Amino acid sequence: MTKAKHVAQTLKTILEDPMMINILDKRIDMTSTINHVQNYWTYDLFNRRPSAAYSEDGVFQGTDLDMACFLYTLTGRNAVINIPTYKGHSQTKFKTGQKLLSKENRHGQLLGVRGNKETFGFSIVIKDMNVMKSDEVGDYRNFSMTDFNGEWYSGWKKIEFIPSVRENNFIMESKILSENTISFKNFIHPNRWTSFFGKYYFVTKLLMDRLTEESSYYRSLIKKMLEEGINYPISDKQKTKTYTDDSIDKGKQIKIKSFEVEVDIPRNETEFPKYESSQENLVKLTNLINKFTYTFIPGLRFMTRATELAHYKKQDAFPAWLENVKWEKDYKQKGKRKNWDRLVLFQDKPGEIGISIRKREYEKSIRVSENF
Repeated sequence: MTKAKHVAQTLKTILEDPMMINILDKRIDMTSTINHVQNYWTYDLFNRRPSAAYSEDGVFQGTDLDMACFLYTLTGRNAVINIPTYKGHSQTKFKTGQKLLSKENRHGQLLGVRGNKETFGFSIVIKDMNVMKSDEVGDYRNFSMTDFNGEWYSGWKKIEFIPSVRENNFIMESKILSENTISFKNFIHPNRWTSFFGKYYFVTKLLMDRLTEESSYYRSLIKKMLEEGINYPISDKQKTKTYTDDSIDKGKQIKIKSFEVEVDIPRNETEFPKYESSQENLVKLTNLINKFTYTFIPGLRFMTRATELAHYKKQDAFPAWLENVKWEKDYKQKGKRKNWDRLVLFQDKPGEIGISIRKREYEKSIRVSENF
């Protein structure tokens, strides 16, 4: 006898959630929704109770505090950090009009944490003050913290920083130091896997889909405006900019494993607002795209990819709020060729679009540094 499926009420009623209603309605501005969803994932370092660096009998064990939590806190105040040594695995990019003063001691303000869309590579973004331009110092650079599989990346050894008073008190009280060093076991805490089946994860994934679709729509309007002869205003900085051309080293191609997750949910038929062709709207929509693409989506993706990595390492487990559920193997969407594992959480009637999640692992070719 097949046992009845049990799914938490928060998932069954997710379409009634105010944030979900906003996300699915293309007429609604996303500013307040983005801020609300970002708060779902805020790491509160100072309420954590991590294990000490040494056990009670004096054996070194390293703290169970995850490094992602710590870095997120440093990002919140744009802390200045230093990476003494670093060896990149991506193709080296050279920008004309720029010069890298030294490959050692890459330092600058920590501006963000990032998660790769297709791999389990996690990185940080700093304004690297080792980069010199013709008219200023510093440019944005990514530094990998994990490899493509989510394990510690060997290209770096440590990060140096000066803690704030509150951070220093937390470090001392938690006893997570060992010889003036914090040794982390994990970049992402293993227990994060339960979030994969939670309402916040579903809402965040769908918000990212909404912002991606909205950006695509804005790009089509911008293209139309430019074709109509509407141009951007020219700023003094744009007039003097001399480092726009990029060239990339040859690199080499390797194959890696990738992991992809999609959430399915009924959509509505609303449409994005229309904009008249004008220079003001050209600038406005461009600024919105930049915010979505370089700030909001990367920040949300870091949180969802962190959750997906934790799930990936514990794929057979289900949380207490799901009972008698299982993954459907080799599922194909209508008219599509990709094979997925699908988990249907809630569906009113057979054949109707309900609430489900799809995941798949596949092999992907990428180009990396010749020295990787």
